[in-house]
Amino acid sequence: MAVRLSNAFGGSPESWLRQQMNYDLWRVGKKGTAAKVKKFQPA
Repeated sequence: MAVRLSNAFGGSPESWLRQQMNYDLWRVGKKGTAAKVKKFQPA
């Protein structure tokens, strides 16, 4: 998708991925908590 956005609107695919990552992290931070995931315990 980042490549398609880059072709359509300009910018690099990396910049589109970075924007998505920043948005995702912002949303998690806004909720005040990350998804509840159990910590991995090696066998």
